[in-house]
Amino acid sequence: MDKKTPLVSISMVTYHAEAFISDAIEGVLRQSIDFPIELVIGDDASTDRTRHICETYAAQYPNIVRLVPSATNMGIAANTARTMGFCKGKYIAVCDGDDIWTDPDKLKRQVEFLENNPDFGVVYTDVHTISETGEPVEDPEQEEIRDMYTRGEVFFQLLQANFINNSTAVFRRELIADHQVYPDRSYQIPDHIRWLHIATRAKVHFINIKSTAYRRHSSGLSVAVPQAKILGNRRMLYRSLFNIIPSFDRHNSRPLSETEQTLLFRRMCSLVLRGPGSVGKRLRILRILPKYFPGATGLIRISRDKLHKLLHISFNKLVFASEFTDFSM
Repeated sequence: MDKKTPLVSISMVTYHAEAFISDAIEGVLRQSIDFPIELVIGDDASTDRTRHICETYAAQYPNIVRLVPSATNMGIAANTARTMGFCKGKYIAVCDGDDIWTDPDKLKRQVEFLENNPDFGVVYTDVHTISETGEPVEDPEQEEIRDMYTRGEVFFQLLQANFINNSTAVFRRELIADHQVYPDRSYQIPDHIRWLHIATRAKVHFINIKSTAYRRHSSGLSVAVPQAKILGNRRMLYRSLFNIIPSFDRHNSRPLSETEQTLLFRRMCSLVLRGPGSVGKRLRILRILPKYFPGATGLIRISRDKLHKLLHISFNKLVFASEFTDFSM
């Protein structure tokens, strides 16, 4: 393949993946395509043989594979942003260094859809889950995610949970030009925040095929902080919503349902009252808050949900205290 400006850049982040990285790269090289691509591999300062393996592929396929190693370990969020910053294509496809593209027509199908549907920003697919050794395994968590698959204007669905399989997605690079990434290593959800950012201004498409093997294993892509992971993810999501919600407000032109309005109003109130943002960011949310006032019915629903949550927490505390007392006697 001649060295041309790629139509698609594949962003592949990796860390300590010497057992998996060859499979990931080979899945990209097996794609049946008639357009130029580049594979940009962001190695996050691996100390095993991951970098050496990537260098071998870069030497063998110099017109396709480009390794961009990091001198120090950055963590998954910063390394992902850094790697995508090197991407030159009109579209960016994602394949993490421990996953495998198993469908050789994956890219062709997704790019063809995006080329013919300019109002769509992301295309994703289903996955099948494999073990560390590559064997198919049951994945109850993925079954729950599968139940959430949807297409079209999906901002409000993403506001509640992420269902876009990262290593299956292809998106328009221009849609992340103004996306702000916080290089905080206490969180591991850069993909969820990215999809939310894109969904404020473009529709999302789902192709019902299993194009990718998602690998479940004990080690992650980058050094993590397990104790703070859940808290860090929640904090970073709320921090990002200070930018994402005003973006949605600027780009949305359709009327919202009462349920959507209530959900957005509730998220905005949470940002104003306890979100990890500056006074200026809170004021920006406050200025658009009245626009999404859900009415009396919406307020009743919010109050009822809050009361139910408080009662649930209080009940759990009482049960815990009772069990602890019984155990201590």
